[in-house]
Amino acid sequence: MEITRIEVRGLPDDDAAARLEKALTGRTGVPRASIDPTVQLAEVTYDPEHVSPDDIIRWIEAAGYEARFAGHRGG
Repeated sequence: MEITRIEVRGLPDDDAAARLEKALTGRTGVPRASIDPTVQLAEVTYDPEHVSPDDIIRWIEAAGYEARFAGHRGG
């Protein structure tokens, strides 16, 4: 598993963040997502054999938010 950080702009509140977390973790290869709307940052754990950071960004954008890669951290 790997962990990526993605800037997420446009999240109005904790409820929207929770809905997006649920949508992301409903995807194959994404066991965990944590989104803080206060700092506009998502930290997503993913299986690189099934998912890429670009996939995650596309899913966030498809949900109606702006997304930009913010870095990786060891997983």
